[in-house]
Amino acid sequence: MCDPAVSSFLTQTLCAHGGRLGLRELQENVGLSAQQLQDTLSAAGPGRFLLVEGGQVVLAVTDARVCVLKECDGCERLHLCKQHLLGRCHLGPSSCKYSHDIMNAENKKVLKQHDLSGLSENELQVLLLQNDAFFLPDTCQLFNKKGSHCMQQSNCNKLHVCQHFLKGRCRFPRCIISHNLLDDHALRVLETVGIDRKTASNFQAICDFKHMEFTREPRVYVRNRNDNWKKPEVRRVKEVKTTLETVQCKQDVPPLEGPSSTGPAQSQDQLPAGVEGKDKGLSANSTPCSAGPAQSQDQLPTGVGGKDKGPSSTGPAQSQDQLPAGVGGKDKGKKDSSSEEASKDNKKDTCDEICLFYVWKYCKNKDRCKSVHYHLPYKWEIHDGLDWKELSVMEEIEKAYCDPKNSSLPSKNINFQTMTCSSSLVRRLSTPSSVTKPTFLLTTQWIWYWKNNQDKWIEYGEPEEGNSATSPSSAIIENLYQADPCAIVPFQAGQHQYELNFKEMIQTNTHFKTRRQVCRRPKFVSSEDVQKIKTGSQRDSSIPNQTCPSHWDASALPDFGYKAVVISNTTSEYNEIKQLFHQTMKNYSILKIQRIQNPSLWKVFQWQKEKMKRENGGKEVQEKRLFHGADVTFMETICSQNFDWRICGSNGTKYGKGSYFARDACYSHNYCQTTLQEHSMFVARVLVGDYVKGNAAFVRPPMKCAAKLWLYDSCVDDEFNPAVFVVFEKHQIYPEYIIEYREERIREQEDTGIKQQKDTGTKQQKDTGTRVPREEGRKCVIS
Repeated sequence: MCDPAVSSFLTQTLCAHGGRLGLRELQENVGLSAQQLQDTLSAAGPGRFLLVEGGQVVLAVTDARVCVLKECDGCERLHLCKQHLLGRCHLGPSSCKYSHDIMNAENKKVLKQHDLSGLSENELQVLLLQNDAFFLPDTCQLFNKKGSHCMQQSNCNKLHVCQHFLKGRCRFPRCIISHNLLDDHALRVLETVGIDRKTASNFQAICDFKHMEFTREPRVYVRNRNDNWKKPEVRRVKEVKTTLETVQCKQDVPPLEGPSSTGPAQSQDQLPAGVEGKDKGLSANSTPCSAGPAQSQDQLPTGVGGKDKGPSSTGPAQSQDQLPAGVGGKDKGKKDSSSEEASKDNKKDTCDEICLFYVWKYCKNKDRCKSVHYHLPYKWEIHDGLDWKELSVMEEIEKAYCDPKNSSLPSKNINFQTMTCSSSLVRRLSTPSSVTKPTFLLTTQWIWYWKNNQDKWIEYGEPEEGNSATSPSSAIIENLYQADPCAIVPFQAGQHQYELNFKEMIQTNTHFKTRRQVCRRPKFVSSEDVQKIKTGSQRDSSIPNQTCPSHWDASALPDFGYKAVVISNTTSEYNEIKQLFHQTMKNYSILKIQRIQNPSLWKVFQWQKEKMKRENGGKEVQEKRLFHGADVTFMETICSQNFDWRICGSNGTKYGKGSYFARDACYSHNYCQTTLQEHSMFVARVLVGDYVKGNAAFVRPPMKCAAKLWLYDSCVDDEFNPAVFVVFEKHQIYPEYIIEYREERIREQEDTGIKQQKDTGTKQQKDTGTRVPREEGRKCVIS
């Protein structure tokens, strides 16, 4: 069965690229081998990943839906403002009667049930738009009832498509009502609600598949008394008997019932100890399946039967526990109280994961929580023959273990290779791996190392001394390890091909057969570091160089969203932006400059920079400060969610369908909306990288080389003197500043020919130099 964390990661990657990717592109983005990716997609099935175009393109699919009721007492659907997800709600979260908060407790619970906890709001929007018919315009009832005939014909503002087809319930294999969302009329109607052709094409492919599956269901024909055949009707048979095969196939599906999640750790919580499964038929001696590494994923404790009839263990062999005899699912409604008590008593023996909720702040499940409660993201214990006992000098042990040079800690007689202290067993508990929960704090960042000829441990992704070739980063390898801890992963470093065997922890050169040791150790975090992270003065991350800039206001660093901080006009930061602005806007005065502090977007931006740097052979990526004029109604959305031309609109696609940025402020000024004679403009950090001249047909940059899948990073108007840049990947952008400004007006009385000038205007003219007429200031505008 496909691991939920891997499924979520694949869905996130697809939605970050518009909901679909070619198979090879997806493989490159997630770092899996072709066979691993095929196995993962097959295990998840078309209910999660739909293969189209002969199996060469992958679409993201989900059963998650938004509740359609105006007032709901509670259901298993998402409760979100439809217009907000479409980027069209102008009321704001305080005025709108529908929720704008994707991360509230109820929505997080629904997302967890569908393994979508890691998705951002933009990614969720892409996923829902191509799956949920609720976001489509209304279907024409006249067209549906009058046999594909509507009096208004092409002037109708509703969809001329079978309403049952859109909901996956059309029972006619050859329906007389149109199933086509891609004709001219349908595309025009979809465009009115902000759904483009690509999203419509994705929705069409998913609906076509569901229709084919629905009409393929078994039908039963019954002969009546007159020896005539009745009309066929769909019979839906509910299987009661559960086989072991079914249990193993469904083992990774999270239970639908469980504690709601309000923080990082419980985004994948399972049922607490002693809670019984919903379905019947699983015997006590059924064997659980091991599917993941130690300290990385949530596990069901002993005595718990999940909704899908089977326990799931995601730990390694040495920490995997079987269900005790007599413990099963619902099993005819009888509760085994002795097993329930035994499960509670033995929880600390069977669970090797620390509760992220507890280490961060507070776990509302208390004693019912399946994870270990401890104040640090790691815990070392020794077995005294009966129970596990906490070891003293915890930080000293952890610090020694984090250094790959140490195979033991002689002062405490601890052997890290055998995990023993003298003759007693030792174990390390920790929070989940950072790559399984990349947006959460106090997770465990695992670092991978290989040993060179001088017996020195080299971190993966870092160049060896005297050798410029770099290997995949620790984050990529950890992702692969989480997907399959027994896999053999091929990779290339420089001109050499290697294989990394996770089970044996050996790296092999496939040509020379040279074998090198590999180890996996956590990044050290002291108790002092934990306190700093919890108080907000430091942000943890699984990617290096992602901490917030030092000049940011530490008192305005939100956990979610952004804070706008007004910059003092006496600082060098202010003068730097002012100088950049006035290069082409000398006849405008700045009212204020606000710095946008969004830690989440900043981390993603740094992550993207590191990724592009690795793809560029370790060379620095070209980064520029560029201007962008936007409608004021979209500024808050940009600050919180970043630029997205599909949501914020597009003022042209001359060089491709992406977000446009300008070298000169005067160019962007023409796209700024005026409010009370004042204007607002973004200054953004943009990773332009390697660029090429754009084209209106581009939906992504073209390939650098036909023989390889390496793409340019952006497009421009002129390769030799670029003034306009088009970026297709929003993670290459960080909205850094908002400049509010207005024009300095020198009024002339034409009837007398006398120029009147205010004293303040004279002073500003002296400060900024000779005034440039408005027409001259616009000479740089590109039409």
